[in-house]
Amino acid sequence: MSDVKCRNVLLVGASGNAGKNILPALLADTNFKVSVLSRADSSATFPANANIIHVNYSDKPALVKALTGQDVVVSAVGGEALLNNLDKSIIEACLQAGVKWFIPAEYGFDFNHDSASSIPINNGRLENIKILEENQSNIAHTFVSTGAFLDWGLDTGFLGFDIANRRVTLYDQGKNLVSGTILKNLGKTIVAILHQPQLTLNKRIYIADATFTQQDILALFEKYTNVKWAVKHATTEETLKNAEEAWTNGNVLDGYIGFILGLAYSGKGACDFEDKINNQDLGLERVSLEQAIKEAVQRNKINVH
Repeated sequence: MSDVKCRNVLLVGASGNAGKNILPALLADTNFKVSVLSRADSSATFPANANIIHVNYSDKPALVKALTGQDVVVSAVGGEALLNNLDKSIIEACLQAGVKWFIPAEYGFDFNHDSASSIPINNGRLENIKILEENQSNIAHTFVSTGAFLDWGLDTGFLGFDIANRRVTLYDQGKNLVSGTILKNLGKTIVAILHQPQLTLNKRIYIADATFTQQDILALFEKYTNVKWAVKHATTEETLKNAEEAWTNGNVLDGYIGFILGLAYSGKGACDFEDKINNQDLGLERVSLEQAIKEAVQRNKINVH
């Protein structure tokens, strides 16, 4: 299927963190006729040059109709839709609608790594991978591992760094390697993937701007803020244990966050793939960790020294 055409491209989840960075990159490329699939009751707004298709995701015939005529469907769903495995419904509808290529919203971990199956929040995505691999004669796929979303993770504090208060939580002494990607480069990645099917169809693509430790980030933050940061320590073992307890007790958000941080910072390999990255193969420039930290300091209105 290396000759699959990708003129008509539909994006699901365009209003989320990933989608907001993928959509502009698709719209900027005149090779694509871009549509956005949006919930029927959504109030999200999108650029005028995107074709907006509203649909009730639970209405399977309507979903199939909405996807009919699309060459490629790119998913960027997150939050509740990701936890409820909306992608599975999208995949099933794609198969019925004759879509030729699907890119699921499984950005982040290397789901080929054994440790990815160790946390329950990954079960749905692992199920989707199996479905797509079993049906690749009918619909091609590309899996994309990005590691941590570096800029978003720093700005929100998700990665353990409290920029405003100069505090950090270091997991396992902050010494384990993690790969990470700037969100805007996810959009460039999707476009590059679509332009090079001979390299990307039915494969896992690894993208990273930098591979780093928390200690690396801390040193750069202290350099550019000219302040010694307060350090708190945690272990990934305890973090994963607490996440399991929260998840079991129905505290989905705390469980979700704990599982991601516990696995990402554990050093088990699911979020460290520097030796596999395809940036150069796809013609994607990398952003250095130092540049990423400098930009984070600037975005958060801290004087750069």
